[in-house]
Amino acid sequence: MLKIKNTIFIFIILVFISSCQKVEILDPIVFDYNQFTRLSINAEKKNTIILYEPKFVEPFIDHSLENSPILYFNNWTKNNIPTFGTKNYFEINVIDASVKKTEIPNTDSKKYEEKTIFLYEVNYLVEFVIYDDSNFKLASTIVEANRTTTSGKYISLIEVERIIDDMIYKCLRDFANKSKELINDHMNEYIL
Repeated sequence: MLKIKNTIFIFIILVFISSCQKVEILDPIVFDYNQFTRLSINAEKKNTIILYEPKFVEPFIDHSLENSPILYFNNWTKNNIPTFGTKNYFEINVIDASVKKTEIPNTDSKKYEEKTIFLYEVNYLVEFVIYDDSNFKLASTIVEANRTTTSGKYISLIEVERIIDDMIYKCLRDFANKSKELINDHMNEYIL
């Protein structure tokens, strides 16, 4: 009788252990700025002016993020926009670098899926300007890029952070490519 109980007990433990699922650990998004577009500007100085002020109302959430879009943008400009030369002044005016989170109905939901989901949106709007030494505007261009993505309503904070970081990374990559294109069009005599 004891032998049967031990066998049943071992069987139950084995079933319990085999039914446990492996916990998926998500790696954080790594921002490798070497893979982004690089621009060399013919200017003595470079200055980034952040005109955008975070809004502390819904649907804006960039103020609550551990790493805001402004931080990633500043790192991109430091790493990928070097200046060379002995004259001119290059100014980068950040007009918008926001992230929004909006609850929307899930129109594609099946019977047992969530009826509402979250829509995340990141937007970059930046003006690039070159001035001469007399503070006369030589050339300028405005670049804008945005990205959106959705997620389920009930996901972990780590997954939310990963989704937002991935969206910011892709938007910044789009922004860098578009910046190169527009700066080539409007400031081609001031770039290398």
